[in-house]
Formats: sequence, C-alpha cells, structure tokens
Amino acid sequence: MSELQIPNVPMHEIEAPEGAGHPRPVDPTRVDAHRKATYLSYEAFLRQKLGELDRERPAQWQRDYSSIAAYEKSIEPMRGRLQKMFGFWIDPADRAPLNVRSIEKLEETSKYTAQRMRLEILPGLETYAIEIIPKGGATRGGLLAQHGYAGSPEMVCGFTSTANDKDYAYRSLGIRAAERGFHVVAVFHPFAYGTTSDVCDAKLPGFEHHSISYGRNRLNRMCTMLGGTLFGLDMMASSRGVDLLTRAVGDRIGMYGLSQGGMSALYLPALDPRIKASVSAAYFNWRFVKLLGPTRATCYLDWTDEGQFFSDVVRAFSDCDVVSLIAPRAFAVEAGIHDGAVDFEKAYAEFERARVHYDKLGLSKRIEFIGHAEGHVSATRRAMEFLEENVQPR
Repeated sequence: MSELQIPNVPMHEIEAPEGAGHPRPVDPTRVDAHRKATYLSYEAFLRQKLGELDRERPAQWQRDYSSIAAYEKSIEPMRGRLQKMFGFWIDPADRAPLNVRSIEKLEETSKYTAQRMRLEILPGLETYAIEIIPKGGATRGGLLAQHGYAGSPEMVCGFTSTANDKDYAYRSLGIRAAERGFHVVAVFHPFAYGTTSDVCDAKLPGFEHHSISYGRNRLNRMCTMLGGTLFGLDMMASSRGVDLLTRAVGDRIGMYGLSQGGMSALYLPALDPRIKASVSAAYFNWRFVKLLGPTRATCYLDWTDEGQFFSDVVRAFSDCDVVSLIAPRAFAVEAGIHDGAVDFEKAYAEFERARVHYDKLGLSKRIEFIGHAEGHVSATRRAMEFLEENVQPR
C-alpha cells in the first residue's frame, strides 16, 4: 500500500524510535492501584453531587394546591423545563398538520379493523403506526398503546406470536383495548432492524460486533449533538399518535404502555395535556435509585442503553414529580411483584409520594397503584377499567 501523499505538507522525523520503553519500567500493580483509586474517587464524587441534587430537588418546585386552576398554572413552568430537557418538542397548536400516508390493511374481524400507516413526525422525519378501529364506534374513546424496549406496534397490539408470552409481554394490549371499544393507535419508536423475528433484538446491520442497544445509542448520540435526546423524538412521534386520535375521538384519549412504553406513559401525559388518563406499566420507580442503585432490579447505570439519562432528571424530575405534571388528570401505576426490572417496594414508595399531589387537590380517586402477581407484563383487567373510567372529558 502506497503512502498517503498530501501536497505542501512537510514530513518530520519522529524523535523517539519505536521499541522498548524505559529500561526500568514501574510495577504495573502499582499503576493499577492508582487507576483504581482515581476511578473510585471520581465515582464517589459524582454520587455525592447527584445525591445532593436529589435532596435539593423538592425546592425546584413551587406548587400551589389552593385550587386546580392555581395548581395547573403553578406547574406550567416545569412542564416547559421537561420539554426543554428532552428536546425537539413542538406544542400541538404550533406543529404542522398531521401527514398520514401509505395505509395498508392488516386484519378485519367482527370486532375491529386494523391498518398500518406511515406518519410524518417533523419535516423529513417519519415513523409508522398501527391503528385498530372498533366496529360500532369508539365507545370508550381513544387509546395510545405504546410498546417497550425492542418492541413494535405489532407486538403491543397483539399481532405477533410472542404477544402473550409469560414475561416481557403485552398480552395483546391493543386488541384487548379495541375489543373493549377503544380506538387504538400504536406508534413505533426505532430500535434496530435486519431481523424477521417478532422482537427487534437484532444487531444493527453492519455493526454486529456491538450490543443490541447500539442502534438506539447511535441515534441518541446524534440527538445529543443537536441539543436533544432520542426520547424527545420518540415523544414527538407518540404525540403525533395523539394528533391522529383527536381526529377520531376528540378529547377522549388515554394511554397505556409497558416497560419503556411505561416510560412513555409516564412522560408523554406530562408533556401533552390532551391525554386524560394514563397507565404506566412495568416502569414507574424511585428514579434516583433506579438510575444509580442500589436496587434489586436492573440498575440503569450498569445497563448498555444510554437513553435513560437526562440532564435535569435527578435535579428536578423524579417519577413522583413527573406525575405532578399529569395531575389533575388521571394516572395509574401497574406493577408486577415478580418483575425483575422494577423494584416493587420502591415503586410503591414512590407512588405514595406521587399520591400526595392528588390528595392535596382532593382528587384521590384519580390516581391508583395496580399491583399483580406476575412479572414484566401488562396483565390486569383493572388497568383497562381505570382507563374506561377516566378518559371521558370532565
């Protein structure tokens, strides 16, 4: 292979030739001891600073519980702060009209019609969605059904062979909702591609030596360079699903998501007040501990995905704080006692902190903890009943 030649760039000699280093190299165990001490010092310093932020977090909020109107006015600045943290958010009144195209029919039964379509999120940015339209009209209103990590609209709706698996399963959430009379929309959040399996767990083509998280990490890194987050784009995509539902059912809209879909079902209603009721399944937790540990469930600090870390999340937005941006609208946590991804006891403790906002507003019936005896699934009839009771306009 010939040497690279760049005109007018002089080449200089290397002062030290290649070969052995200092004739008396130091003891490598001593080098590693200093590396270890420095690493642990960095981690201890950062944990201390993050702990201070978490303890100071309540002071970031100035909630006024004197009336619902006063409360809604008092939390609005923090909604804007949340939108800024994620990036890419455009309020519904300011965004371009929804552009829907390339509709294809999936299935028709005696109870519903299902179709797949492509949606424009922002100019030049697209995703796809599944819509399930109940026969006889949307008697229960609209429901945004959100898939989780490595999932798809087909999985959350029930159009795959794994939809009713024992664990990490949606139990045909979308079909169940449509058969109960909900007009369902399920929007795709990108993960990877290059597989024909039901789960989007393939390595990104061309990057097979990376982990399965690489596809999302790669997109998130580009979002970071633009001053936003991949989750921010996901929230805009799901909010476009709300745009689609408003065409069909007006303001009778609920949301239900599992796992990372439960993350969406926590944050999107805080960003988009058009959602009247939401169920966050297999996600809600004490956020500081979930991010940094110790916890009996998966700790995100030690996970391969980078998309759970946001600049303001410890400083201002524990899960109970995000719920305060949903109030006075309805919110429920669904959690399985055998879920390996959620610490059930810590989730309930955080729920008790979230409940305070509703209690102070005299709205205790609009928040609920729905436990079940299974694992990482959206399993309960009660969650559907909660949505049915709360999506009607007030």
